[in-house]
This record gives sequence, C-alpha cells and structure tokens, in this order.
Amino acid sequence: HSDIIMGKTALDPRAWKEWPKTGVNPLQNVQMEEWSGLRTPSGNKWKDLCVVETWIASNNTLIRHVVTGPEDPKAVDLDGQLVMAFDSKKPHSGDVEGVCRRNQQGFLDAVTQMYMSSDVQVTQPTEEKTGYRLSYGQIDVDEKNWIPFTYQGRLHFVYTPMPHVILTAQADGSSEKIYSTSFGPLRKVVQEYPHVRIRGSAQAVFVNNSQATPSLPRPHFLALLHLYDTKTQRYGHHAYRFGAEPPFLMLQMSERLPLSEAAATPGGIPFAFASGLAVHGDTVAISYGAGDRDARILVMTLQRLD
Repeated sequence: HSDIIMGKTALDPRAWKEWPKTGVNPLQNVQMEEWSGLRTPSGNKWKDLCVVETWIASNNTLIRHVVTGPEDPKAVDLDGQLVMAFDSKKPHSGDVEGVCRRNQQGFLDAVTQMYMSSDVQVTQPTEEKTGYRLSYGQIDVDEKNWIPFTYQGRLHFVYTPMPHVILTAQADGSSEKIYSTSFGPLRKVVQEYPHVRIRGSAQAVFVNNSQATPSLPRPHFLALLHLYDTKTQRYGHHAYRFGAEPPFLMLQMSERLPLSEAAATPGGIPFAFASGLAVHGDTVAISYGAGDRDARILVMTLQRLD
C-alpha cells in the first residue's frame, strides 16, 4: 500500500535550532492527510496502477506485485509554489490492455516512471492537481531517484549523480538534458567496483552559510546520493555538494551517513533509504525509511555535517 501524505505547521525557529541537542522533534504535532487530489492527465484518480507479474514455472505460481499509489515524494519550492516530484507505476484507469506493458512471455511488466505536479496545496489535499510524466529518460526501464532543485525560477533535476546529469523541466513534464559532468572520486568507484550503482536521493537544498560550512565557504547545493552494492544488496548513503551555478559541478562528498537500518522481513538484509532533506539555519534533517517499515530522521548541525 502506498500513498503520499502531507501536512503543514508553523516552524518554531528555536526548537528547530535546538533539535540536534535536545532530540525533541519540532514537527511531531503536525497533522498529516492523504493527498487524495492527485489526478492523471485524463482527470482520473491516481489509482489502478499497472502491475508486475512473475511466473515461477517450478511450482506453477504467479506472483503479482501490486502498488496502490505514488511513492517517494520530493517537494521543492518554485517561486512560492510547491512542486511535488514522485515516482509511480503508470495508472491504467481500467484499461489494462491498452495502457500496461507486457514482456515477451506475455506477463504484465510495469516499470516505474518519474512524475511531477505543480502548485500543490498542502492544506487542501483534496484539491485536484494533475500529475505529469517527466519526459526525459526511457519508458521501458525504471526511472526514479531523480533529485529536484530550483535555480533562477526554473525547476531542475539531477538525473544521475555519476555522471552528474542535469535536466530542466516544465510544468507539463517536458524535460531535457542541459549539462553532464563527472566527479573524480565517483568515477573511480565506477571503475574499481562495477557492481556498485550510484543513484540520487531526496531533493537538493541551497546553502549559503560560510561559517557553518568552512570546508566549502561559498554558496552551493546540498544533496544526497546512495551507493547500492548489487552483490550484497546493501545501501550506503552520503551527502554531497554541487555548485550553485551552471554546470552544477559536484564538489564534495561526505562519509557514509549513520542511518539506522532494519530488515523488511525476518532474517532479511537490513537497509535504510533516505527520502527527504531539509535545512534551516544551522540544522539539517534527513528523513529516511528503515526496512520499508519505520519512518526515521537523522538530525545534525551543518557544522557536524561539514
């Protein structure tokens, strides 16, 4: 089961600043509601998503992976309007054969794609807002883990951290690549560990606090990425910084972030997955899921992260 829930509350600057010291969550009383107003371009509710079927011939079993709604939301402020980026299987609105893809064996084989919705009203979750597929990328493989950020009143995405590919996007989902650069340390990871995948996480946040970031005392964007080891199926999350101006060069990467992990099933591989990033003043909050079951948050000061 998957839904996007959201809420709004007044920020207590003092409580937010003291959060890393006190451990008292200043957001604990926020009231959350399901975002039920999300609609497809044809005006239908965002439900009845295409599924993935897996046939196990040895015991004549068909496994159907069903997701009920959008996942992995990432919110950014675009000139006072909230833009929500998310990933999802494609809604079919009852027309499975006309919309959902099948593989060569004839089984349903949905892929995840990236979508966005503009001018989302957090306090009015039932207000209808259209989700549009982001046009860049491939339609026959999963597209997710894009990192949204804004620059000079325009929406951008980090499509991949390595190479560091930057896209621009419009409200209707049309998007295109504008820059592609690489970062030496990650290039070395790719060369020496070909089984490791490097992907983005959460959104990017503009930071201009030279006193709190002495190792990079100039304006920059703070973002997250994760390394996934296909051999061990383990994740490692890192913060990274990229330039505040085009071509948005990657500049620095942190040590592995200390996220608490959990197993999704008894005896399973413990993991954590970062999904959100917020910075206000000197306090950084990284939201994440542990084992697809626990919602957690890592809080530290910018100085500590630096």
